[in-house]
Amino acid sequence: MSFKLPVAEMESLCGPLSDTQRGQLVLFGEKVIGAAPQVNVVSRRSLDRLGEHFIDSAALLSAFEAAGTTVGDLGSGGGFPGVVLGILRPELQVALVDSRRSKVVFLKSTLRALERPNLAVVHARVQDLGGSMSFDMAVSRALGKIGETLAPSLALVARAGRLVLFKGPKWRQERELAISIAGEQGFVLGREVDVPLPGLDRTTTFVEFHVEHLAERPGSR
Repeated sequence: MSFKLPVAEMESLCGPLSDTQRGQLVLFGEKVIGAAPQVNVVSRRSLDRLGEHFIDSAALLSAFEAAGTTVGDLGSGGGFPGVVLGILRPELQVALVDSRRSKVVFLKSTLRALERPNLAVVHARVQDLGGSMSFDMAVSRALGKIGETLAPSLALVARAGRLVLFKGPKWRQERELAISIAGEQGFVLGREVDVPLPGLDRTTTFVEFHVEHLAERPGSR
């Protein structure tokens, strides 16, 4: 199976791609396909629609340009959106955080092939990193249930930073619980942005959390 990068769709979301960026994105897609027989990098049923993962990752930049210099891709899995963001915005330092050894091995192999010094792999559970790392922007595309993952994810956000979640139709059912959990951590729900994915019959909802009052955030003093 060969990989065709959805260039026009991505550029409509994140701006023009250089030849270098196109080449690296294609190489990343080929690495995902090549690893599929051994590692479930993305779900088997979505492998033939791999371009959708690239479009979805790029959609973040149409809603939130990454502020600051550090990004944490929490539960990176196969590298979406972190690898794509690191290629599209080389000025960012992106950490790909995942606890599964097979995914970590794949990510490290991929980064060696890409030769991108602004990308790094962190082999750890998000729940175990609180107090040891922080990011100007933490992002999560498919980390897990809100009730289990939101609080430890917020613990990795720098004082003036933010957490952005990729959500789908179920977000409306999770919204009140998320607001409650965030409030306990000194965070508030900020922007909620629906981004239609070009060429696809669906929309991604990007949900942002940020600190309400820095002085009142638990542990901020």
